[in-house]
Amino acid sequence: MIGRVYQKYRRVIGDSAYSLLGLLVMNAVAQIVLFPLYDRRFGAVGYGDLQYLMAYVNVLTVSVGSAASYARMVSPAGEREQNAGDYNLLLLLVSLLGLPVTLLVWRFGGAPMDTPTYICYFLLFVAMTFRYYADVAYKITLNYKRYFLYYAVIGLGYVIGAVLVWETGIWPLGLLVGEALGVLYAYLSSERLFRRGLRLSPAWRATLRTILIFSISEGMANLILNVDRILLKLLVGASAVTVYYLATLAGKVMSVVATPLNGVLIGYLARYDGKLTRRTMRYLTAGSVAAVLLFTLLCVLGGYVMIFLLYPAEFNTVKGYLWLGSLAEVLYFVTSVLMVVLIRFAKKSYQVIINTVFVILFFGLGIPLTLRFGLLGFSIAMISASATRFVLSLVAGFGWAAHKTDSLG
Repeated sequence: MIGRVYQKYRRVIGDSAYSLLGLLVMNAVAQIVLFPLYDRRFGAVGYGDLQYLMAYVNVLTVSVGSAASYARMVSPAGEREQNAGDYNLLLLLVSLLGLPVTLLVWRFGGAPMDTPTYICYFLLFVAMTFRYYADVAYKITLNYKRYFLYYAVIGLGYVIGAVLVWETGIWPLGLLVGEALGVLYAYLSSERLFRRGLRLSPAWRATLRTILIFSISEGMANLILNVDRILLKLLVGASAVTVYYLATLAGKVMSVVATPLNGVLIGYLARYDGKLTRRTMRYLTAGSVAAVLLFTLLCVLGGYVMIFLLYPAEFNTVKGYLWLGSLAEVLYFVTSVLMVVLIRFAKKSYQVIINTVFVILFFGLGIPLTLRFGLLGFSIAMISASATRFVLSLVAGFGWAAHKTDSLG
């Protein structure tokens, strides 16, 4: 039986393995080399400040870059080659928008940056905007061997960046070198990305509309994913940012690992002509609940080991929050997989509605609970919002399956 399953899904398993291996290489460098170096070089407060500053960059760049990638993946096959310029132009405009955004953060964000650090901070914004889109070249072609090399190049850049950070004290360089090398490799290795340069296609309005829908949805989700650093910095302090970030570290690594799996999944779902059924949703529900329980346990155990080995000075403070932080992160990334299914089969507006509820619930609970109970209150609010998003995704999936079944019957 196992042999038959392997033969049936051999290519999917192979693609997932290449994606995971590449991402593990990149994250191994980031989490074992680069981020512990940040902690040693800048201390707990400085580490919290840079994570806080990265939150602003992540919300915009990851949201728009990922949205552009998803939009191109779900566009009709005949349009993917014609509208490449639409995506490049939009990403360039968003990169330019990063100039006033990063300037405001520099001047009024409450975390110190000198001029060289700010310049690299803005360049990191530009590089990350394109990097989160660039891997679409490998998802479209299902070329996951190059996908592996793409992440390996980014990991190599992180190593070079770590050396530069230690020598110069300019922290954005650690990430900037890797992100820029990843973009350079993707655009040089795939003519699909820059075939039409910055020229608009006749369908650019439809492309822009799809990207905006995905950007709103991704932006809401990424705001919650990164708002821990912003709210904790503003309401509690930089040290609280460090504690919660480390408490969720194993979960964040697993969440990042889910990203290429989502790419593999949507790549195959885009070619699948079947429908979303109630039976499929029952399997997804059982699998999702089991995944939440299993991965939370693994994240807690992995978190103990990672913090003890990589951040021994913070271990005693962080260990009390590992269960709460891990559960919140696992709920987030398992729901992200469910969202991919909704993107393919259900209305795209479902994502926006679910994430809107997610944001409202989090801020409605997060601010008062954090002010009243500090980091514990924040953790409870994050779990509540994430669990609601998880449940709403399942409800939306069942609702869509029932609607399609009734309309056919």
